[in-house]
Amino acid sequence: MNKNRLILGLLLVLAIAVIAYIIWPIDLPWPGGVTPTATLSSGETGAQTPTPETTLAPTPTPAPVTRLTLWVPPEMDPEAETEAGLLLANRLQLFSELHDGLEIVVRVKAASGSGGLLDALTSASTVAPNALPDLIALDRSDLETAALKSLIFPLDGLTSIIDDPDWFEFAREMSLLQGSTFGVPFAADALALVYRPVSFPEPPVSWDEILEGDIKLAFPADDSQALLALSLYQAEGGLIQDNQRRPLLELTPLTRVFQLFKAGVDSDVLPAWLSKYQTFSQVWSGYREGESNQAVIWLSDYLREMPVDSTIVPLPPMATGPFSLGTGLNWAVAAPDKNRQSLAVDLAEFLVDPIFLSEWTAAAGYIPSRPSSLASWGDPDLQKTVNQIAENTHLLPLNDLVSSLAPILRENTLQILQGLVAPGQAAQAAVDSLEE
Repeated sequence: MNKNRLILGLLLVLAIAVIAYIIWPIDLPWPGGVTPTATLSSGETGAQTPTPETTLAPTPTPAPVTRLTLWVPPEMDPEAETEAGLLLANRLQLFSELHDGLEIVVRVKAASGSGGLLDALTSASTVAPNALPDLIALDRSDLETAALKSLIFPLDGLTSIIDDPDWFEFAREMSLLQGSTFGVPFAADALALVYRPVSFPEPPVSWDEILEGDIKLAFPADDSQALLALSLYQAEGGLIQDNQRRPLLELTPLTRVFQLFKAGVDSDVLPAWLSKYQTFSQVWSGYREGESNQAVIWLSDYLREMPVDSTIVPLPPMATGPFSLGTGLNWAVAAPDKNRQSLAVDLAEFLVDPIFLSEWTAAAGYIPSRPSSLASWGDPDLQKTVNQIAENTHLLPLNDLVSSLAPILRENTLQILQGLVAPGQAAQAAVDSLEE
């Protein structure tokens, strides 16, 4: 019996020893039953299943941009048989050659109205985004509208060219909206006074001298933007916004402006027929036809023709000194693709090179947006006058301010020209109408 018990004991010890070498399956405490990989200490070796490396899909290389599309107004048509058109065509060709034969397609669209630049941009963004231009020439008013509608893209991060000091201040402001850069300014314009020296022994130096004289002065009295009245009001120190950024007209400076108009009516320098003019282009045409011997016009109208019987000067000063209102054209980016945006900005910068801009604006009849470009104009007397105008020009107010103030100024200006209301009464009515 004792012998049998000894044999059973030995068999039990042997069984336990065998069991110690068996690996039993275990339920692990993390999802999926993933077995953690053992870490071998220094000097240990062991066979391990290699962990496969994760292979990331390569980022596709963007296709190279081989074509850029520009939209421009008719006056900028590079195929037009004009000096300005030829200069632009040659400049675009040079950019193409510097970029491996890049194709540059120029579409000419009306400056405004149905089918015009802004209208076409609005339509394309909705129904045909693939037809959007890479670069588009927009005036300041349309640039503002396009930016607020997200039809064009801010240039912050794409270029710092607007930080260059070589800009007329009002031209630099043309490119900005709500603290962001939305354009590259290239052509500017400003209100100025044109007159025939044969009618003036000396150039007119004050509004009192002009409006109390005997030489008829033309301006668009029925202008929907009332730009002359607005310019004179601001030049007299009138504010156009209160501290809450609401439209504002102040009684004293506005009364002074209307008193000047009344003086012109009394002297017949401002005849009642001025109410037929709605645009400065109409005024320029009337001046060229001899309807008046002095007129307030856009400087560009004079620069495109420069009649030998006429001279251009800045608008006479008011209480704050020399002052004019101005606007102009910007290159804006409408392409949503980042690679296209970058190349479009390169082209915009190429088109505001000071030397090229000097030649092109002189041919096209604009104030160059850069002082260095104006300094290269060939006529020193003209260059001096245009520089004087540009340095004292202020950007037109924002669209919503003009929309609020212009109808009031226009209506009261027309009533004064027609002798229907006194200056003080008209000014008070204008101020009251904004407070209603």
